[in-house]
Amino acid sequence: MPLGADHRTPRDLGPDQLKGILLVIVIFGHTFTQGVGESWTKWMIYGFHMPAFLFLSGYLIVWERFGSRSPGSLVRHYWRRMLAAWLVVSLAWNAWTEPGSYSSVSAFVRVMFLEPSFHLWYVPMLFGSLLVLRMLGGSVAGRGALGGIALAGILLLQTPLRGQLPAVVLENIDARYAGYFVWFLLGVAVRNGWLPRIPLPPVLLVTAVGLALRAWTYDHREPWWAVAGFAVLSVGAAMCVPAARDALRSPVPLAGPALRAVGQLSLYVYLLHPFVTHALRTPQVDWLRSMLLGGAVTISIVVAAWAWAAATELRARRPEVVAVTSQTSQ
Repeated sequence: MPLGADHRTPRDLGPDQLKGILLVIVIFGHTFTQGVGESWTKWMIYGFHMPAFLFLSGYLIVWERFGSRSPGSLVRHYWRRMLAAWLVVSLAWNAWTEPGSYSSVSAFVRVMFLEPSFHLWYVPMLFGSLLVLRMLGGSVAGRGALGGIALAGILLLQTPLRGQLPAVVLENIDARYAGYFVWFLLGVAVRNGWLPRIPLPPVLLVTAVGLALRAWTYDHREPWWAVAGFAVLSVGAAMCVPAARDALRSPVPLAGPALRAVGQLSLYVYLLHPFVTHALRTPQVDWLRSMLLGGAVTISIVVAAWAWAAATELRARRPEVVAVTSQTSQ
């Protein structure tokens, strides 16, 4: 699963802990009763968290290995790694929150694939990005085409220029499918040397400017300024990912085991956490109670993931302990 796709021996803690941190931010953002435009904190979170996550997913792709897969092998691999789980969760989620999606074939197709409900857009968007990357990433010309697709997607679907598109497109296809492809491709390009890795000091400067601009646009919602704030902050946060991944190869004090567990279980934590956080989006509560309740729920989900991972590891190690004990007794 690209949400957790970089397999090494021994396992690299960097991606797991970084995914854990990003998922904590994602979960916390989903606990708010307020919309993005109604909470400064949520406004800031939504200014970078998914672009950074997509960059990380792309950054875990090593082209020499990925590009050698046949299309059929690619589909089978990601069916096992993420698509099957996404399909099961989508069916359950839609039965709970979108029961009308089962009223007709067209409604089902729209909610399942064209405009997935709430958080379920990420996996089909990522899988589509992987397929496009596999088709075009093997040549310089193909990579140029990928860059053109990415730029066109973000300009036409994530800026005021989207008003120029036909209504049938805007009303029936999730804008993030093509509009967020640029962040995934940027991660792939930096990891595989198609684009240079920018040194950390200028990246931190861009991030600081992006934070200031994003904060300013909360009260100044002119469309192009809002786009600029989102873009600058997202670029800065995304380009921080390589340095963050390197820094997180050592365990984070105290929180390290929990972050690692969330990272290792990232697909399932991502798919399942809204079944818990969804209930918090209904009652209208004040800002402070929303923050405190959201923080408590986020911590509970992280602890549950850590407990599950610890129990799974204990069960896996038990036969080894039994074998060693048996040999010792002999």
